[in-house]
Amino acid sequence: VRPISSSATTVAELLQDAGYATAHFGKWHLDGGGPEHHGFDVSDGNLGNEASSKFTDPNPVDLFGMAERAEAFMREARDADRPFYVQLSWLALHSPANALKSSIQKYENAGLGNARQVNRAALTHDLDTAVGRVVDAVNRLGISDNTYIVFMSDNGANGDRRDANRRRSTRTDTRTPRLSGGKGSLWEGGIRVPLVVRGPGIEANSWSHTRVVGYDLYPTFLDWAGIADRQPTGDQTPEGGSLVGLLTGEADAVVRPRDELVFHFPHYQTADGPHSAIYLDRYKLIRFNETGRTALFDIDTDPFEQNNLADSKRSVVRKLERRLDAYLDDVDAQRVRPNPDYDPDQPTTAISNRRRR
Repeated sequence: VRPISSSATTVAELLQDAGYATAHFGKWHLDGGGPEHHGFDVSDGNLGNEASSKFTDPNPVDLFGMAERAEAFMREARDADRPFYVQLSWLALHSPANALKSSIQKYENAGLGNARQVNRAALTHDLDTAVGRVVDAVNRLGISDNTYIVFMSDNGANGDRRDANRRRSTRTDTRTPRLSGGKGSLWEGGIRVPLVVRGPGIEANSWSHTRVVGYDLYPTFLDWAGIADRQPTGDQTPEGGSLVGLLTGEADAVVRPRDELVFHFPHYQTADGPHSAIYLDRYKLIRFNETGRTALFDIDTDPFEQNNLADSKRSVVRKLERRLDAYLDDVDAQRVRPNPDYDPDQPTTAISNRRRR
């Protein structure tokens, strides 16, 4: 299910009801009528990845345009003495060839590699510049003492997915290890992403190893806004927990309704096919749902997922599989089902589940 439901209560709606000015700039990618049908006062509309191709030098993939609109929105809210929430869903790194010519030249001169690598590095450089402009705007507007800035990635890089399949057991070579997998996979290269937060009460240059997840931001934002008591209940009870104590150093854990974190990807985007992952304590289990094969890692000491412990720790595997299945049942997750009409002697046809907008 791709479109956001009209019955879903977004964090923007709750902030809007609490008197916040709200804005969304950049990629929406959720249909459902666009951002302004889901709690945002202003937006760029119902945009998908295709919007990136329209913007070239001097405004690569609209990075600098988004930063300008964000500054104008923040200035208007400040002048009206209104609290605000602005979300920038950057279009980078789509259309990397649209990077600034000067940035492309910089990485060509550095001998980075082929054109694809050069362009991606160049557009990453431009994204960094755009993020810096937003941070500078907060400082310029004199609101840094009561404004939180959150930067995160939505998924890992487009890594070598076949490499993930090779990392099922202990690696014996001496090459520098790297995270397995990438976008569309539940290996660490797909879901371990940057998260940087700046704001009042957060010590500069501090960091934490505590595992957090994107949906922790929902209760965190409500906590910052002083409206934690307004978060939905029942079927819409948030699965995350507030990060405020973790960010201020007053806590070393995040309290959520469940102890485990579950990632479920019932799709055929990579060679691994539909698969699920569950984290609990120091362990991470990945289950490949067509075959039932499992991989177990001590993720605290083995973030590169080189040493599969599934055979030696069967009791841990069984425990995590039981909790994984209980979670998937509770949320009525989409599951893999056998196709009774499948004929292995007939040619197959691939159908993409990505709609172009």
